[in-house]
Amino acid sequence: MRRDLSRVIGLLVAALGVVAAGAGVADAGTPIRADQHFLGFVNGSRATPVVYTVCPGPATPGRTGPVAGGQSLLVAQVRSGGGYTGPLSQVYGWFVPNAAVNGRLQVRFTSYGTKRAIPDDVRVPCDGKGRVEFSACPYLAPCVAGWTPNYVKVEFVNIAA
Repeated sequence: MRRDLSRVIGLLVAALGVVAAGAGVADAGTPIRADQHFLGFVNGSRATPVVYTVCPGPATPGRTGPVAGGQSLLVAQVRSGGGYTGPLSQVYGWFVPNAAVNGRLQVRFTSYGTKRAIPDDVRVPCDGKGRVEFSACPYLAPCVAGWTPNYVKVEFVNIAA
């Protein structure tokens, strides 16, 4: 019975490996290259992930504040769909709209599967909905044709209210 269970587990692991390979997902650390498709992730998710903010004091409409520490962005390669690097070989991620206060506006990725911390000097809405743009073209830069951005809708939740 134990041998049968081990065999079933081994078959399941092999099947999952085939599914992952079929999806075209790159291993962590694989360099981003031209003509590749990608998906962005916020805190490990694409399904309206929560981004925690720290905005002490009374809540007011339109108020922005910093993100709580320990949160991340990540880019994964996929066979098709999502964003497209076009002729470029990096991906940037930023919050839309971006309200950085004398700080970094974006995170740069040169490889897939590598978590990057959300910069603590970026300002986002204290509460509500937003999105993160993942793009091969840098924030507000003139760019070449042929790339496609990828977006992740997020929910901002103030933990200091």
